[in-house]
Amino acid sequence: MDAGITISQEQLQKLSINQIQSLHILSLSAESLRDLLQKESEENPFMDYSPSTSNNISSDGSTSFLNFIAAPEERSVKQFILEQVNLSNFTTPQWALFSYLTDYVDTRGYLTITEEELKKKIPLPDGLFASCLRILQNLDPAGIGATSLTNCLKLQLQRKKQLTPLLENLIENHLNEIGAQDISHICQSLKTPKKQILAAIRLIKRLNPAPLEGLFETNSTYIVPDVIIRFMPTGHEIILNDAWVASYSMSDYYVRMMHTTTDESVKKYFKTKYTRCRLLFYNIERRRQTLYNLTDVICHHQQAYLQNHGPLAPMTLADIAKEIGVHPSTISRSIKNKYLQTPYTTLSFKNLFQRPFPKTGKDISKEALKKELCCLIKSEDTKHPYSDAQLTNILSTQFGRSFSRRLIQKYRIQLHIPNSYERYG
Repeated sequence: MDAGITISQEQLQKLSINQIQSLHILSLSAESLRDLLQKESEENPFMDYSPSTSNNISSDGSTSFLNFIAAPEERSVKQFILEQVNLSNFTTPQWALFSYLTDYVDTRGYLTITEEELKKKIPLPDGLFASCLRILQNLDPAGIGATSLTNCLKLQLQRKKQLTPLLENLIENHLNEIGAQDISHICQSLKTPKKQILAAIRLIKRLNPAPLEGLFETNSTYIVPDVIIRFMPTGHEIILNDAWVASYSMSDYYVRMMHTTTDESVKKYFKTKYTRCRLLFYNIERRRQTLYNLTDVICHHQQAYLQNHGPLAPMTLADIAKEIGVHPSTISRSIKNKYLQTPYTTLSFKNLFQRPFPKTGKDISKEALKKELCCLIKSEDTKHPYSDAQLTNILSTQFGRSFSRRLIQKYRIQLHIPNSYERYG
């Protein structure tokens, strides 16, 4: 009897551990899951890693290579530069120094080390630095490899064959006055007509002071969508953005070793790692299916918003949980830290959930009410703009329920729409 109770308790404990891991994996974003698998593959001999093709779940629930969409791969400045050069065009010393210099090009495109500073670090033959700098500064975009702002602007004009003595003088000696719009002082200093100065300044302002700015934002947070949806005449397509999961598999080699080893301590170790690996794969598959089912139901509820950027429909965690057949807490974990890519934008799953107004009548979300308020004001006669009271009456009639003037006024202010007096025109 005691033995039977012990077995039952062990099974219950295992079930709890499995559930805990399942819930944890469900709450992970695609990026966090990738990190988890990478760490597990380093620690668990049963988990093999080999880059492979896609295993994304498509709209019919099957897998398809055609639906593969890789997460954006972040390139470094060094990679960006080296992709543009041909190794055969370099001498051995040139390539060694050029590759070293690329480590000192920042995310703006500027070279942050001087020849003098470099000579303190490594032996530098005469002319080698200058030849490598020329190669770097001839790459795209124009201005890359600049050593200063003036150098950057001049490089861009030289590339366009537009660098005149006047432009060179303005860049080297008058950037502060250009910034302060002190045109009179520049005209007097250079003894040049104002029209000619203004034309030159317009040309300078079209140049890019940071050629690589925006391409390599190292301190930015990159949002990688967990799910991608596409709309077609026949319906919608759902793509789970986790193709890299297929790169991980159970190691046949270690499975055979587990079955053939006679060392009990080794067998115990293998069984522990094998069970952990199998459970991880099982819970990842459950996560994928839950995320797919969740997105499918959301697409039906929010099609107008996702496809045409219409108003959000009222939708709660409980609504979706009931349709899928899970607890609302499962939906809460499923949408945690996850993003959905639509034809228009990438947004957080949680932003798609919105409670309806707690009143009788037709369900209407705050988002829909605000959107209709905007439409009313855009279409109004500017000679006779609607007052807040009139807007309240129109919206109440339109939606078949009673809204307070204070609520409509609050939403108008939140939308940064001025009052009727200020809209008069």
